[in-house]
Amino acid sequence: MNPTRQASVSLARALRFVVGLLVVASLGACGSLKPPAQASGPVPFLRLDLDGTVAAGQRGGEAGALEVEPALPPYRFGVGDEFDLRVPDAPQFDLALKVRPDGKVSLPMVGTLHVKGRSPEDVQDEVRERLTALAGGPGNREYLLHTNDELEIKFPYVPTLNESVRIRPDGKLQLQMVGVIQAEGLSPEELQAQLKQRYAKFLRSPEVSVLVKTFGTQNVRVGGEGTGRAGLANLRPNIIARSTQATQVFVGGEVARPGVLAYRPGLSLLQALIEAGGQLPSGDVTQMVILRRGANDKVEVFPLRLSANYFRAPDRDVQLQPFDVVLLPKSGISTLGDQLNQYVFNLFPLIRNSALGLSYNLRSNNP
Repeated sequence: MNPTRQASVSLARALRFVVGLLVVASLGACGSLKPPAQASGPVPFLRLDLDGTVAAGQRGGEAGALEVEPALPPYRFGVGDEFDLRVPDAPQFDLALKVRPDGKVSLPMVGTLHVKGRSPEDVQDEVRERLTALAGGPGNREYLLHTNDELEIKFPYVPTLNESVRIRPDGKLQLQMVGVIQAEGLSPEELQAQLKQRYAKFLRSPEVSVLVKTFGTQNVRVGGEGTGRAGLANLRPNIIARSTQATQVFVGGEVARPGVLAYRPGLSLLQALIEAGGQLPSGDVTQMVILRRGANDKVEVFPLRLSANYFRAPDRDVQLQPFDVVLLPKSGISTLGDQLNQYVFNLFPLIRNSALGLSYNLRSNNP
């Protein structure tokens, strides 16, 4: 063999050897190419509960498998949902509400509530708890006078002193003979006692009555100490969902038609994958994961640990929930191919040719 041909063959072998080393190194670093270990007998497994929590248990078969009871999950509010607040004993508090982009709603007296990701029953319980807290604890209730309240001051034995007065913005009253007296913050009975004491200087029988004609607040004193709001203690408001967002499931990764699917009760993982066109040859079903939003809007990632022949023999199927995200990753071989294309073949297109040969003129220029 002439020197030029021999150098060409040697260089081609060297390049193939380098590519072979890259392949072996990539295969060694890719743990996903190893077949999943099969366990015999009872093994630990993860169970994804409907509230987004994970519980441990044992089952016979594949380790790390995910099992979910085929039960319907509770509905949870999302942005743009509309619902009604109905108060049977106080229809003046009825409201039509819509969840804001920040996931909250605002209610009179109750204030701002975060409702996104919560069930109607959960929101209903919090509204009732807040109303009960506003009503104050148990105990005797006394109305507290407020600015702009209108009062009737009556003297049974001296009717010439009778008058109708309104509490000034500074919380005080201007009365005959006794002058200015503080009224705001007192109960009608307390104001009556103070007037009786003051008029005793001028009248032999200072009998006086304080009657509240109009009032501008529902605030009451509870148990002689704390304050509350009248009429709230026994209210039992109800939350009624009226217009809700369409429930969906998202399927992405190595499927024929990644995208959004309409959720329906009973939708399983296998059904969703079939609706998405099935698995591509580049997908690795053993590495499939589900992303699910749990408590406090925290996203949990659950590896399914399915067997490689899941599509042919799905001995267990996973029940999906609204707004689950199913991800089917690429297999280790497909990932390696992408890496070789990006870092080797695209930089050195000639390496794609298995019959590659380079020629060097090794002959000396000396005669």
